[in-house]
Amino acid sequence: MDDNQEKYHDQIDGYLRDELSDKEKTLFEQSLQEDPDLLAEFTIHEELFAQMDESSWGVNINSLDKDEVKEVASYFRSEEVIKLKDTIEKVKANYHRDNETFLVKNKWIIPILIAASISLFIILYSINFSESPQELYAKYSTWQDLPSLTSRSDEDLLAKGQELFEEKNYKESFLLFNHYLKNSDTIIPSVYLYAGVSSLELDKYEEAIFYFDQLINSNAVDQSKGYWYKALSFLKQGKKEAAIKTLNNILENKDNYNFKEAKNVLKKLQ
Repeated sequence: MDDNQEKYHDQIDGYLRDELSDKEKTLFEQSLQEDPDLLAEFTIHEELFAQMDESSWGVNINSLDKDEVKEVASYFRSEEVIKLKDTIEKVKANYHRDNETFLVKNKWIIPILIAASISLFIILYSINFSESPQELYAKYSTWQDLPSLTSRSDEDLLAKGQELFEEKNYKESFLLFNHYLKNSDTIIPSVYLYAGVSSLELDKYEEAIFYFDQLINSNAVDQSKGYWYKALSFLKQGKKEAAIKTLNNILENKDNYNFKEAKNVLKKLQ
């Protein structure tokens, strides 16, 4: 069902937020009748929207972006939440059986039980998805987006440096990139990233920040990448406030590199 969850998520989200056109609503409702997997996924999201409704519980589902809703929906599918819901249902069933007369006289008890269970879900979600700076670093420190250097000038040196970097031989790759930066008349700005990340992987934080600042202060088209990698270096060190300050630099312009990711990380830090 993983492929279907991804495939239908935007439609489900749009339907529940009332963002679909009349034609799209009709087609979606027809799909609900024909696709059991879609219906099951829709039920999870519908329950999530109902339980986190602003008017009832003070949590506005519309304040969450689509990736966050997807995370919450995934959490609601998790084994621990399923077990918790089963336990609540069993407790309620047993309580109803043993205290039927009491419940008839005190009809308010069921809404209170429901409210308590929903509040528990929200608390568990908040605890489950709160992440430390180091956890956020581990989550976002993927280097696949670094530009290739193999088609650049000084090809042999930079290609070898990139090869060593991809082999996670950061000590040797740093030596090559550092040599290039010190001896080349014309600097390819992307090399600052490789030198900085190599330093970061070696826990040489001051050197890493130095190279990221070199990119930030350059006239390169992708100079904003320096802010993102600089923020990662602060996250790895657990320097929350410094990371927040650097991420806010990214949010000054929506065209900056990883604007959306920076926004998500800030939400989890503040």
